[in-house]
Amino acid sequence: MPASDERRLQALVLAPVRRVRRRLNAVLWTEAAVAPVWSAATGCVLARMLLRDAAAWVLPVPLLAAGAWWLVRARARSVSLAHAAVLADRSAGAGGLLLTRLERPVGEWELSVNQYARAVTPPPVAWKRPVGALLAALAFLVIGFLLPLPARRAPPANAAAAAKVAAVQAKAEALAREEPLGTPLEEELRRLSEEVSEGRFDSADWEAADSLEKSLEARAAKAAAELAAASEAARELEESLDAASGAEAAAREREALENALMALGADNAARPQQQQGQEDGNPASGNSGGAPGAGDGGTSGQQAQAKQGGGGGARSRDEVASLRETLERRQRELEQRFGQGNGRGGNGRNGSRPGDGEGEGQGQGRQGGHASRQTRQGKGGVGRGGESQPLVFGDEAQMDPERLAFKPLPKGQGGEAQGLWGLRSAEPQRSEGSGGGGGGAQGTGAQGDAEAGHSAGPLLPRNRDLVKRYFGGEP
Repeated sequence: MPASDERRLQALVLAPVRRVRRRLNAVLWTEAAVAPVWSAATGCVLARMLLRDAAAWVLPVPLLAAGAWWLVRARARSVSLAHAAVLADRSAGAGGLLLTRLERPVGEWELSVNQYARAVTPPPVAWKRPVGALLAALAFLVIGFLLPLPARRAPPANAAAAAKVAAVQAKAEALAREEPLGTPLEEELRRLSEEVSEGRFDSADWEAADSLEKSLEARAAKAAAELAAASEAARELEESLDAASGAEAAAREREALENALMALGADNAARPQQQQGQEDGNPASGNSGGAPGAGDGGTSGQQAQAKQGGGGGARSRDEVASLRETLERRQRELEQRFGQGNGRGGNGRNGSRPGDGEGEGQGQGRQGGHASRQTRQGKGGVGRGGESQPLVFGDEAQMDPERLAFKPLPKGQGGEAQGLWGLRSAEPQRSEGSGGGGGGAQGTGAQGDAEAGHSAGPLLPRNRDLVKRYFGGEP
């Protein structure tokens, strides 16, 4: 076919046929996209609702799958060029001339073919239904992404794990008042708290919490021992000042106190400077009266206070006493936080330490397991005693065990002990105030005759069978 004939064929006959083909294919491809688009929209909305954080990585999967499905469906429904030519010939009423022109070269009937080609009209198509379905799918996708996500269902709270982590944190806070915890320990505490809040606290975390608690207890025991040593040194210096001993003994005790305070502050050298600023506002004589967790700042102030404690005057003695009280209070609070308050040697020393006073003599304390036994007796004057003592709920109160011994009731006041089922007394003691007759016995607390017990009178008829069945005998 010459080039001129080919150009005329393309311009006059094939152009309207291809327009008809494109119109039909557009509608068919739109219809083929309805199901894949709805499937992709539903998958994306479900991925957002269910996967949440991982939705961004899962969204391409339904989109790619829907695209591949759409291509397969659309290629299977596409209209061929011959089918479009048939439809174009029918719409123009050419009677098959357009189809003949596609198969045969140009002839004398070319002018009629060109006229019929210009009369080709696009066929009517039903495009509203597929376009509406696609718009509905897009609206469903938009609404699914705009709706707020439902609240996450909180995992069941592990009360035991939460209590364990809270106890470890409380101990860490108590120890942080005396010395810095360190970055690794703080990060481990933060990690355990996050595991508890997210419900992922497992056996490995339990082991980590136990090891962390043991480490804190070991460090607390070491800090308490250092505080006890410093308190003992301050007590010895105070006693040497009270005893008005020589300058050499006072200097020796003061040097021992400074060494103990230096050992106490050696582990706290890395403490932040803002904690030292908490102690800078206190006077020299009141450094020991600060917060229990004075840390390095309190220790440095106590060292300066110990160095100023020379001369044996009243002010020096008060400063040493205040320093000792602060050390003892810090030691008690640390031991009480870690469950070491009652059985430690520090409290035992405090309980058995002689109570010095401002009067003529000194009181001697008695050591015991309960706080009520830590009493002192002075010989005169206003005694200082053991200073303020905390409220302690300890081993046992001071009482006579014989007061709790079993004694049967006197005769005539409730019946004999052997009359009770399953109880047999040995040698019951007769009360001194009990009388032998039916007049009863005189009570010890109030005047008057005691009435006879319930066993003195007969049982009511309605109770006899019940008592007989219960005791297995005659009432």
